[in-house]
Amino acid sequence: MRCSELLQTLRVKLIVLLLLLLPVTSLGAEVTLKGSSRVSGGKVVLGDIADVEGTAVEREVLKGIPVTTSPPPCREKTISKEAVAKAIANYLRDNGISVREIAVKGPERVRVISTCSTVDGEHLKELVVKFFERNYPQYEVISVPRISLKLPYRDFKEHLYLDYLGNRSARLVYEISVAGRTVKKLWLPVRVERKVKVVVAVKPIPKGSVISVGDVALKEVRESRARGGTDNLSNVVGATAKKSYLPGEVITENGIEPNFAVKRNQPVRVVYKSGAIRVELLGIALQDGVVGNIIKVKNPSTGKVLLCRVTGNGLVEFVSR
Repeated sequence: MRCSELLQTLRVKLIVLLLLLLPVTSLGAEVTLKGSSRVSGGKVVLGDIADVEGTAVEREVLKGIPVTTSPPPCREKTISKEAVAKAIANYLRDNGISVREIAVKGPERVRVISTCSTVDGEHLKELVVKFFERNYPQYEVISVPRISLKLPYRDFKEHLYLDYLGNRSARLVYEISVAGRTVKKLWLPVRVERKVKVVVAVKPIPKGSVISVGDVALKEVRESRARGGTDNLSNVVGATAKKSYLPGEVITENGIEPNFAVKRNQPVRVVYKSGAIRVELLGIALQDGVVGNIIKVKNPSTGKVLLCRVTGNGLVEFVSR
């Protein structure tokens, strides 16, 4: 008989079952190997790679027989039918268990694939960002280490908690547990920044345009982006943009100027009122001014400098001393 034919009908013949305190029993179990099997943990037992038929005692004994070690996480290996049969025979012999007959059937080789779960950098960053949003919303996460883990577990739980928090950095502890037992622990250095509220553009603002209420809003941004910004909406609304702004861009105090109703060295109408008397004359503004400002205006006819209150675009009213 050829070796391959012999392996197809391989039978391990022994004599009598002597299992601890159980009575002597004639055992005639059947083991049918699977083509491939996914496993977890450090060892592969017969029940992982084969279907076992027989009595309850037979199944319990045979399914627990270790046949090989598990491959590394996310890797695979093969084990031959002959190696499986030897593992069964050796285990039964070493443990003083004798059987009449065991049939090992199925494919010549079994593919054993180690259970694999991958934790990558993107997943970790998502966990960290959500952790800060939930517990420390005044901070924004800038960067998280790009770590990739391969785990020999299909079902596991992740835990994240804070170990240290500074103005620009934090350290988190990332734990993985299986069945309530911690199997992996990592310390994650994370770059963070505090967030502050500043005025930002919510739509394109062209250079030279007057900023309206609908152009801007108060929003939280990280400190490094907020430099030069302001949280005072009233100082921004009605001002003139000295540069163009895109949506989301911080409005800086240096990037705007008041929307002057009167501009320096520009002609203005000067109104003089006294009771029922009203006189208008032409003047030259010596200062910029928004409505309500007191500025100096020169009367070009007399050369006199007048104090006037800005009342509108190109319009001022004489103020008596």
